[in-house]
Amino acid sequence: MKNYVRCKACGFIMDESHVKDLCPACGLPKTVFEPYTKKISPRRTFIIDQHLHPISVHFPQVFMAAILILLSLSFWVQDPLRGEFLIYAKLSIIAFPFSVLLGFITGLIDGKIRFKKVTTPLLIRKAIVGVILQVLSIAIFALYLANGFTTGNMLLIIALSILSTICGIYLGRAGSSMFNSMMPG
Repeated sequence: MKNYVRCKACGFIMDESHVKDLCPACGLPKTVFEPYTKKISPRRTFIIDQHLHPISVHFPQVFMAAILILLSLSFWVQDPLRGEFLIYAKLSIIAFPFSVLLGFITGLIDGKIRFKKVTTPLLIRKAIVGVILQVLSIAIFALYLANGFTTGNMLLIIALSILSTICGIYLGRAGSSMFNSMMPG
């Protein structure tokens, strides 16, 4: 069984065997660490320590940024670079809804493991914004399939990507506030 420590100054929790001279979060000397006992079962700890949701949510963030940046830049560059940007934007558009779905599913699993239910106020708000993000990602995908990369369609996809980014920022901020929150048991 792992032994954990918590930084008294900033609250950072880590495996005791990984402690170096300084807290990796705030930079204070290791003397600020105190023993910490996780109040959840080893099985739940194991699943949470895999960080499935925090890892999976980075994929849609990359695709959102790629779509927004590559389509925007494609108005300013000439072929053959423009063609390359559009190829990568197309791949991002195709992958985007699937990556959002993966993030949503892992979020439900993570919420259920952390809080033993997914009906807490913050998780409900995250689920609603997650559904909005899923709808936006499907709309971007459908627009591309219907009209390709016409100028008007690209501008609409860029606008939807901006809205997707706003959803992603909200989800990231809400999720980071819950990172060390867990119901005991």
